[in-house]
Amino acid sequence: MKKLILLLIGFLLLAAIFIFYPEFKTRNFVDAFITSSDNLEEVVQGMTIWEDGENSMGILKQDDEQYDEVLSAIRDWEVKRTLFKDMDHNQKMYQLDIIHDVKSMDSLNIIISNDGMLNIRGQEYELVNGSSIEEIIEITK
Repeated sequence: MKKLILLLIGFLLLAAIFIFYPEFKTRNFVDAFITSSDNLEEVVQGMTIWEDGENSMGILKQDDEQYDEVLSAIRDWEVKRTLFKDMDHNQKMYQLDIIHDVKSMDSLNIIISNDGMLNIRGQEYELVNGSSIEEIIEITK
């Protein structure tokens, strides 16, 4: 009976690892939340960067000069979901809206803090690799 209980506990631990590991590992932002990196230019129709939800810092459309640079910077982002680290709302906050399809008004709204924490669809992520939001804002100017 003791062997059966230990075997069951071991199986449950192994199942938990297989379920939760993919959620908390480092992954490419574009592949995880938008589309594959290969057809990013076809899917993303435009982007808007907001400061504290009020002032528009930049509006980018496909025909803008900086559009390709910003897409390249976002393509390099690697994010990791955090479990115990929360976003500090006392820091300066930005919002990045990525528009998938102009007709359907489908967009991905990302809240980003200065320290590289991202809130994507209600989940907290940490920017592990890639340009900071301040660097992306500099590109748009």
